[in-house]
Amino acid sequence: MKWADEEKFLEEQLEILVKLRNHFGEDVIEIAQRARLAVHQRRMRELNTQNPPKRPAEVFGHSAYSVSAADPGILEYDVLEDSERRFAVRIKRCRYADFYRDHGYPEIGYALHCSLDFGEAKAFWPEITFTRTKTLMQGDDHCNHCYELAKEKEGV
Repeated sequence: MKWADEEKFLEEQLEILVKLRNHFGEDVIEIAQRARLAVHQRRMRELNTQNPPKRPAEVFGHSAYSVSAADPGILEYDVLEDSERRFAVRIKRCRYADFYRDHGYPEIGYALHCSLDFGEAKAFWPEITFTRTKTLMQGDDHCNHCYELAKEKEGV
């Protein structure tokens, strides 16, 4: 799927969610967020079963692939660290963030896209800790994703 097709889908989805939120309140966005997270977590668990990860970069790879499968230009990023225990990336551009900010609904974009990263990472590889303190969606100049394996227990 190309970005133009994805964008049409997002426009339809956004229009529906805004109308539902205006009629039923903020709970609609939270319900949509939880439902979408459940679907994504299920998909990530299936991927883990089919091909268990060996490096933290694979967690980002699967998550980013699901985003960029529509179009490779959806994300622009630099890899800051790629080791056996840690993967850090700086996302400089995200077309989803551009879309939701341009339409005036970054909070919906965050709920339906960015907030899922934490649960997806844990579902794909329970030993991974995902951290992020900045998002393009929330107005920062980049997203800072870090996937890190829990430290091994001493004496084990």
